[in-house]
Amino acid sequence: MGQWWFLWGLGSALGLATSDALMKRFFTDLSPYGMALLRLCYTVPILTLGWLWTPIPALGPDFFLVVAVALPLEAAAGLLYMLALKTAPLSVCAPMMAFTPLLLILTGWLLLQETLNIWGILGIGGIAWGSYLLNVQELRRGWLAPWSALWRLPGPRWMLLAAALYAITSALGKLAVLQSAPTFFGLFYPTVFSGLLLVGYPWSSRPGLQITQKPVWGLMVGFCMAVSILCHFQGISQAPAAYLIAIKRTSLLFSVLYGGLWLGEGHFLARVTGALCMAAGVGFITILGS
Repeated sequence: MGQWWFLWGLGSALGLATSDALMKRFFTDLSPYGMALLRLCYTVPILTLGWLWTPIPALGPDFFLVVAVALPLEAAAGLLYMLALKTAPLSVCAPMMAFTPLLLILTGWLLLQETLNIWGILGIGGIAWGSYLLNVQELRRGWLAPWSALWRLPGPRWMLLAAALYAITSALGKLAVLQSAPTFFGLFYPTVFSGLLLVGYPWSSRPGLQITQKPVWGLMVGFCMAVSILCHFQGISQAPAAYLIAIKRTSLLFSVLYGGLWLGEGHFLARVTGALCMAAGVGFITILGS
């Protein structure tokens, strides 16, 4: 297994964290549905440019079956993600996504027959342990206090549910990539997903023209998400899904830095400690796990 997948994973992580920080800074006045729709409305047109040089591979019925199963799960996960982003500090809710690679050990084995060596599993465990340390300042209240601190806020709960759903959709996404092509699926899937999300528009709070009120920041959100999506599907075609998603979850480190240095969120040093633990887990995966 080559090492390019690692760089694709980092690119996806940085794009996602930057998009999340921009959403948190400029668009939390929208509903969770409006936030999800805005991100897609600015991302899909940028991705559309990629169709100019992307061939369409031969697609079988299994490909469309996988997409049909993944789309409603992706929609639920996306709305939960935006709900968490709207209701909790970025540096608190984003780290819950560290549990996606942990759960991918199971879903990757069930759906992809992927197995990890002990170092890869320890690295993923280190990423999850870092999420505990994000609230290490709560230890004075007891050993379980860092977890209870997370659960006192609804945001981390929504994000944890999203993480569980993404563990399933990430494995399904790799299945679809293997049955098509990375760049093609990176363009196809968000486009179809945006169509599914628009189906809910008549029954939503109808964000309407609100999503066009900050076009410059919206375009930056879309560009960062387009980079994240394309890097994700390039990387996941080259490495076990759990490994790629673990590297992508270094977005948590970037999110903590954005939260403390740009958004002014508290307990910065404690959350950096947890994020660095996650980075150490990434080191296990990259150096010894592949």
